[in-house]
Amino acid sequence: MAFSGLPVFVATAQADPSCTVSATGSTSGRSYTVDFTKNPCGRKVRAYLGCIYTDTFYRTKKYGQTISGTGSSTATCHAGDIIEKRGHQVYVPGQGWTTYLH
Repeated sequence: MAFSGLPVFVATAQADPSCTVSATGSTSGRSYTVDFTKNPCGRKVRAYLGCIYTDTFYRTKKYGQTISGTGSSTATCHAGDIIEKRGHQVYVPGQGWTTYLH
């Protein structure tokens, strides 16, 4: 199952509303790429995947490159895994990483 052309996701549950991050995501095979299009406070952001190995139902979490500002981050599941969840994470000082599912 492939997803692409997903709408913009806005992370609104952040401590400072003026620091709202906007992102779009697309799936290709076992990878999910998130393009961060708005990150006015330069927060640390990264792609997020929840992967599941179909033979054993073992679940893992995978993260893309951590970036600050705008740009792209790609997370990839292992061979034999399928994507169960996809999204992005934003690091909010004092709160840690918050996951936003797409």
